[in-house]
Amino acid sequence: MLTLYLRLIGSRVRSQLQYRVSFWLQLLSFGLVTGLEFAVIAILVGRFGGIGGWSVPETALLYGLTSLAFSGAEMVGRGFDAPFERMIQQGGFDGVLTRPLGAFFQILTSDFQLRRLGRSAQALLVLGYAFSQLQIAWGPDRLLLLPLTVASGMLIYLALIVIGATLCFWTVKTPEVINVFTFGGEQMTSYPLSIYHEWLRTLFLFIVPVGFVNYPAGLYLLGRADPHGLPGWLAWCAPLAAAAFLALALRFWAFGVSKYTSTGS
Repeated sequence: MLTLYLRLIGSRVRSQLQYRVSFWLQLLSFGLVTGLEFAVIAILVGRFGGIGGWSVPETALLYGLTSLAFSGAEMVGRGFDAPFERMIQQGGFDGVLTRPLGAFFQILTSDFQLRRLGRSAQALLVLGYAFSQLQIAWGPDRLLLLPLTVASGMLIYLALIVIGATLCFWTVKTPEVINVFTFGGEQMTSYPLSIYHEWLRTLFLFIVPVGFVNYPAGLYLLGRADPHGLPGWLAWCAPLAAAAFLALALRFWAFGVSKYTSTGS
């Protein structure tokens, strides 16, 4: 299955590279536009001398982690976004159900947006800036935690995208409320979670776990204590939170597929 996935994604990538000038312009535009997001955050945090006790480099660490995870989810899960909406609206999902491969796999491989690497590159630059300014006591634990956190965050955002796509079986179009947790969650986690009200912290850590994308890991990497008493070992729970949330999204997807009734045309 992995070989087939790589072959199908390879064909998507080759098709996007057919127009190289357009591809590189789109890649650059993604990097520049998302770069402005961090510029706004840096100006805001710098203007007030920090936010919730977090400096600009510390906030850059949070921003870089969430932006890198979000760009990866957008790149891999693009098929569940606008292309899937059109498929539902135009009856194309009927054809998906007649093929021997699973519906989830087919939608997952239906699109792959390599241009999202522009956001990934920008996120890596921000992380590079953060690491150059921060005194992090690097060791095997922190070196392992960093990629685990990014991978977990990517799966959490992917699960949210899948949930939004599944709602299309009833609404035909992804409800805007999902953007509260995807784009809104990405914006929210660009700042330390400790600055928000208790109910928001609970929601974004233990119900829709986008807080695990960066905050517990950020505390661990910096050797900081959470002012609200979150334990340090919570950083290592990000893979568990991501696995549980993705499993829930896949169950919801399977339920949605079972309720699909076609367009009637």
